[in-house]
Amino acid sequence: MSKKQEQRKQTEDTSAVQVTRPTEGVALITIVSEPLGVLRHSVKRALMSTLSELEKDQSVRCAVLTGIGKAFSVGSDINDFSQDVGWLLENDYWESAVNQMLEDARFPIIAACNGYTLGGGAVLALACDFRTAAESAKFGFPEVKVGAFASGSGTQRLPRLVGKGRAMELLLTGRVITAQEAMKYGLVEYIFPDATFLEEVLKIAYTIASYSGLVTAATKKCVNVGLSQGMEAGLALESDLRVKTGRGDDAIEGRTAFLEKRPAKFNKS
Repeated sequence: MSKKQEQRKQTEDTSAVQVTRPTEGVALITIVSEPLGVLRHSVKRALMSTLSELEKDQSVRCAVLTGIGKAFSVGSDINDFSQDVGWLLENDYWESAVNQMLEDARFPIIAACNGYTLGGGAVLALACDFRTAAESAKFGFPEVKVGAFASGSGTQRLPRLVGKGRAMELLLTGRVITAQEAMKYGLVEYIFPDATFLEEVLKIAYTIASYSGLVTAATKKCVNVGLSQGMEAGLALESDLRVKTGRGDDAIEGRTAFLEKRPAKFNKS
């Protein structure tokens, strides 16, 4: 962020993002901004502040990001749009920053797409480590219909996930797709019934949180570095972190538990 941006008075909509701890090691982050999980600048800042606080809490080993009602998030509020250069630059900064923060988080983050996941909201889901969908969820990048495009990293993340051809088709037509289509395209990894959706996603999160936080963090970091910087960089980091995790208490506990034929009890912080 530029010095000029830093000097501006920035506010957070602290009521727009809620955090609960449904099970040990799991943080449930819920976007509650109205309407439909809209991502105003203040909401993006609140989400970043939330992630920053969770990053400091070593007891958090997995997080789930979701919305309420009919939407995960429909992205930016079109009523806020401006042709002012300052606004456009600020919007680009906050969009990119919150998505990068999701990717860079120490702990895995699962997108629980409970409903409409559109525009900037869809890009937000792309920045998570993987995506789950309720049966009734809808996905799309309709920015082209209002003279915009999927910025904030959308044009980069989507083709890396579903391939260039499918990404271009979705980005250039603005077509909204079902959860079933999204799974077929590789956009989501799980679909669950609406009635039990969040419960099922939290089961996955709890499974991840039951493992060594050092190992899941290392896994996430190695995958992301390899994809962004290339295999050579990924392999170098993998080698480094393999030594660090292999010398830790969790590695000892994992091996001991396996030999003793019992569940491992990994460090909870």
